[in-house]
Amino acid sequence: MGEVSLLDGEAAAPSHSLDIATVEAPIALCTDAGLLQAATTPALSLLRRVAILDELPAPVPPELWRLLERSPNGEAVEWRPPGARQEVLGFTRYYAARGLFVLLMREVSAKQIALSERLHRQRVDTTERLVASIAHDIRSSVASVVYSADFLNVSGSSIAPTVLSETVRDLSQASASLQLTVDALLDYAHLGPSVSVPVLLRDALNRALGSLRVHYREGAHRVRMDFAPRAEWVRGNPIVIEQIFVNLLLNSVEASTSPRCVIVTAFPAARPRSPRVGTPFYVCIRVWDDGPGIPADLRSFVFDPFFTTKQGSPGLGLAIARQAAESLDGVLELTEDESGTCFSLYLPGCEGTP
Repeated sequence: MGEVSLLDGEAAAPSHSLDIATVEAPIALCTDAGLLQAATTPALSLLRRVAILDELPAPVPPELWRLLERSPNGEAVEWRPPGARQEVLGFTRYYAARGLFVLLMREVSAKQIALSERLHRQRVDTTERLVASIAHDIRSSVASVVYSADFLNVSGSSIAPTVLSETVRDLSQASASLQLTVDALLDYAHLGPSVSVPVLLRDALNRALGSLRVHYREGAHRVRMDFAPRAEWVRGNPIVIEQIFVNLLLNSVEASTSPRCVIVTAFPAARPRSPRVGTPFYVCIRVWDDGPGIPADLRSFVFDPFFTTKQGSPGLGLAIARQAAESLDGVLELTEDESGTCFSLYLPGCEGTP
């Protein structure tokens, strides 16, 4: 069926016919009940290739039609046919006439494959940095335990009481550190109870910088830290906090062709967006860089997944960092700054030094 009558208004109104047989775009006509009545040659080829239909007329697959009905007229949707390995189709439904819709379709498989590859790269990069950081912690704790145990074994009963006390204390501290690392990792992987402990900001930032040593050394980037009194400690999962800093510090210098200065400041501050009951105060950590900044028309998109202005970046770092901050009852915002780019991270603070 290449020609369909489109009625403008009531039955008595003049009728017009639309011949889609000559249209080279993948377009189909369907009724408001989801029955495909006509389709262009490219549309038929696409629909047959993904095994949606053989001949017309034919019903739109129920899952696809429900998706289209839930979407506003003119809004694009993406749909993977049942049993399809990689094929993903895009559909946009437009009202054509009483009881009749035009379906504009396209194949977006390449887009989905590209997104999957970017997700995979982001996971690999994050996992590598996380493993390196955790391995360093575990190695240090285990080395301390082994050294202390060997010392006790060699010294035997001849060890002085004060030395014995110090060695036992070292063993206890190393064991506690090892246990905290494992508990934090299990919490990070959602395999154990939530971990919320005092975290020294300077340590977390130095660990994050350690995992980005190659980026900062090769780019000759500089980092300055300035923490106000009562802002040296925060509370949360140390692994999650470190990963937030990794994403923020990487975002500051990623794809930069010239050395940048990154300044990290921290100070007590009220939590924006309705402070949590029971938390004495929050610490605001600002990560600023002297780069070109973010254009005003793009600022509202910086936390959207896959949004990026940097070639080769998967566009997930800031989205992941904001989600991680929220998991700690924190907030991550883009702060107005005319001389560069500034992100403000609010995390629960600790009263006094733990």
